[in-house]
Amino acid sequence: MTARQLAYAITSGLLAAAGASPSLAAEFGFSAYGLGGAGFGAGVTPPPGTYVTTVAAYYEGEAGGTITLGGVTLDAGVTIDFFTAGLNGLYVPQEKVLGGNLGLSVTVPVGYIDIDAELATLRRSTDGAGLADIVGRVQLGWQHGDFAHTVYVQGLAPTGRYDTGFNPNIGLNRPAVDVGWGFTWMEPNSKLQFNGTVGFTFSFENDKTDYDSGNDFHFEWAIGREFAPGLMLGVAGYDYRQLTGDSGTGATLGPFEGSVDAIGPSLSYTTLIGTTPLILAARHYREFNAERRFEGSMSIMMATMRF
Repeated sequence: MTARQLAYAITSGLLAAAGASPSLAAEFGFSAYGLGGAGFGAGVTPPPGTYVTTVAAYYEGEAGGTITLGGVTLDAGVTIDFFTAGLNGLYVPQEKVLGGNLGLSVTVPVGYIDIDAELATLRRSTDGAGLADIVGRVQLGWQHGDFAHTVYVQGLAPTGRYDTGFNPNIGLNRPAVDVGWGFTWMEPNSKLQFNGTVGFTFSFENDKTDYDSGNDFHFEWAIGREFAPGLMLGVAGYDYRQLTGDSGTGATLGPFEGSVDAIGPSLSYTTLIGTTPLILAARHYREFNAERRFEGSMSIMMATMRF
């Protein structure tokens, strides 16, 4: 594996817990999978080693319909500002599994949220910070020349700050499992890189509100070109579709299903600190075609080192 492939591998797929992207049809409009988490190198599992990534994400959006927050129904006109930061540790052992590299990782995030909403005839605001939901991940990847692909399973634990009522909840208080497959293909002559990740998220009931959010599908993609050694520029996007409606006694708004698309610029840059590689990555998404969910913009920044 080249240094360039290594850079793509360890800056991809590490955002699952650092910032869940809002979705109006799910409870409080949050998907358990962090949209925008896969970019360049989406299908590459890195070579053996220990990798540490710091990641920060900022989302601002507005909902045109009603949502349910902690068992409380909020009228149209809800706006949120959501900042999250997380630390991810990824370990890839020397031993091969089925001919591929096994990766074990965990992401521990914190967040700050500011919510402005209509509650009955009153305008209400709340804000606060705290621990978000921790995500563990197991992945297995293979490299075949210029093509790489990875399968993964990750689980979200309801560890984040949460309470019923109109509160600045950082966590979702519902377990979830996400399974998926990602690929990366580098065209050797043009140095164009094509990436895609497809996944399905299965959410479980929030036992404090009896709200069972529906299952959903996500597809993330990125196309880039290496313009200079270590520097890749391109465009990335995601497409989200909720496949099954919400249910349970807490789903007072009915079995809604949300959807959204997004697109924006993406970059990755690799350099050295002494003999240790440092990989910096950034992406910005603008959402559109939103139905029954928040619509806004999100910025993501990451820095990764191998130890």
